[in-house]
Amino acid sequence: MFVVIMGAGRVGFLVAKMLEEEGHDVTIIEMNKERAKELSLLINGLVIEGDATDPKTLEEANIKQADAFAALTGKDDANLLACILAKHLNPKIKTSLRISNPQNRRIFEEVTDLKRYFDFVISPEEIAAEYISRNIVTPGFDRVLFPKEGAEIVRFTINGDSEIAGRLVKELKLPRDALMVAVYDEKGNLIIPSGDTKLPDRGQVIIFAKNSVLDDVKRLLEKKKPNNES
Repeated sequence: MFVVIMGAGRVGFLVAKMLEEEGHDVTIIEMNKERAKELSLLINGLVIEGDATDPKTLEEANIKQADAFAALTGKDDANLLACILAKHLNPKIKTSLRISNPQNRRIFEEVTDLKRYFDFVISPEEIAAEYISRNIVTPGFDRVLFPKEGAEIVRFTINGDSEIAGRLVKELKLPRDALMVAVYDEKGNLIIPSGDTKLPDRGQVIIFAKNSVLDDVKRLLEKKKPNNES
């Protein structure tokens, strides 16, 4: 995949590096001359010093041949304009719009005429705030958030003293709004569980659950065996 990224701040740089590590071709457009020069030494792809809200700069980045465009600066209005221009120059391109102000995100998503110009809207600040607040309320495990759905994917470790070790999935009686979607044994082998799956003595389980039942899930899966059974 060929991806053009607007903005080489922390977010843009990390995205570019991750994409390159996965084998994708990346071009970065960065307005700051010194930052563009620095980035040219840190990534394999082309780094263009310029303004991605200028159609000529987008064309220089080969936007018409690109599969995806990500506007990742900290300026919402510039990101939005760049996505509009990218879609105009390449109607088939997939655009990702970064919104720093969560209020702007709601406005952009509600205006039907604007929706056609971006395929994915992301607010790193909003995700970070949600992640921190969820860890304050229910700390203690790795998680992936689904803010709109009010749900999370969380990971729990099974040790020798875990009460769930060696038990069948159906015996756990997980809350209605929680589903065990994967089990890993201590060697890292993946099992897609059914009710009759026996949990390993050591390993990990992945749970998809609504936020409202996470406390119950946490208590159930982190419960330890009585001392005389461990």
